[in-house]
Amino acid sequence: MRRVLALAAAAVTIAVTAACGGSGSAAKPAVADPWSAGRSTPVADDVYPRYGDPATDVEHYGLDLKWDPTTTVLTGTATLAVRAARPTDRFVLDLAADMSADTVSVNGAPVADVHDGDHLTVPVGKPLPADATATVVIGYHGVPHLVPAPMTRSDIAGLGAQVTAGGGVWAQQEPYGAFTWYPCNDQPSDKALYDVSITAPDGWAGVSGGSFVGRTESGGSAGSGGSGASGGFGVYRWHQPNPVATYLVAFAVDRFAEDTATGPHGIPLTYWYLPADADAVHRLTARIPDMITFLEQRFGPYPFPTGGVLFRPEQVGMETQTMITLSAHSPAADLLHEFAHQWFGDAVTPRTWSGLWLNEGFAAYAQYLWQAAYPAGGNPPTTIDAVLRDRAVSQDQELRSVDGPPGHYKPGAFASSNVYDCPALMLNGLRHALGDAAFYRLLSDWVHQNQGTNQDRNTFEAFVDAHTGRDFTPYINAWLDSPTTPTIPPPS
Repeated sequence: MRRVLALAAAAVTIAVTAACGGSGSAAKPAVADPWSAGRSTPVADDVYPRYGDPATDVEHYGLDLKWDPTTTVLTGTATLAVRAARPTDRFVLDLAADMSADTVSVNGAPVADVHDGDHLTVPVGKPLPADATATVVIGYHGVPHLVPAPMTRSDIAGLGAQVTAGGGVWAQQEPYGAFTWYPCNDQPSDKALYDVSITAPDGWAGVSGGSFVGRTESGGSAGSGGSGASGGFGVYRWHQPNPVATYLVAFAVDRFAEDTATGPHGIPLTYWYLPADADAVHRLTARIPDMITFLEQRFGPYPFPTGGVLFRPEQVGMETQTMITLSAHSPAADLLHEFAHQWFGDAVTPRTWSGLWLNEGFAAYAQYLWQAAYPAGGNPPTTIDAVLRDRAVSQDQELRSVDGPPGHYKPGAFASSNVYDCPALMLNGLRHALGDAAFYRLLSDWVHQNQGTNQDRNTFEAFVDAHTGRDFTPYINAWLDSPTTPTIPPPS
């Protein structure tokens, strides 16, 4: 999530090998499971426990969506491959109260679900042992509405899918809010695979993340434009081959134009934007290959097979996986920040929201590195130390006082600057202790050895200590827990 330059503002994610006690990936199943790559180890979130169910592990979402810009009704069929993460006789999903669950079935048999508030309880009909799997199909419809954000930031009015004045729709859902547009286990510890199809009238496009499989016609004639009343519909299909947390799923329908490009070493890139924003968009997209190269030189290869940006006219900056959601009028440094999240937050995702610093501190540090190399206003390059002195050092104490230390931020102040700047300072101390080469090798190995999993403070500290042969745990804990700016030096 983009950083907001204010004390009460700002927003981003990770994993570890078995040798380090990683808690991300579950053991391989004894029985063949076609969606086992989407298997997770869900836990109750320690900051926002109201969302998500630890007994429910969704391995794959098949979302078949249709958007009507005239009525602003979203109609969907969600086919979920679900694993019992522990013995249970029901799966509990998150689905907004104003979304009607019209039909619910388990393994092809209709069931009597209970839709209570924003929770949908799906009875299985019999006790399931741990690791048993089932197919849950939910037909639903409704008009999406935002839900309140647990933030003090002025740039985010609410979370979830929002309808625009022109009949479009788009979503921003960190730390939760995916449930406003599809039934899901809305917590970071349950990553899953996705296949998404979005049906929209001719002249409109449906965008999600992953690989754009293509557009096909669905009734009527192509190219007739309008709301679809007298024309046809296009079906936009997206395939996400890597596990994704619910808050990182991109979604938008609007009158988008599309550009295609190729990034470093052949990465396919797609950009979606409103034609009125074309000039601003093209100024930003011209810099993307250099941004990816900049990040790869420090953190290793770009971690996904595709990339892209979904540009919006609204104020937004969100690291939705492989398809960043960003204001078309953002500064270049914000775009670099969201690309950095593809490594930190998307490839490796926090186990619970107390680990938000694993996302935002790392992406903020990458952004400051970029700003040191490419200062605004045509100024000469400077050092990361100088940038941090100007942007973070003097604010560290006040950030901790206002919103809490980064490892224990106030739940009502999600994604404020304390989880950006304070961990960035901690990382800079780590760099000084290790030297540039060892520091960047550490972060690259952290991402690429743990890609696709969820991690937390303990696994990060174990990884750092094992990787360096030094005990950095007291140093890291002090920076995450202290109510005052730490003075502890890193181990030499």
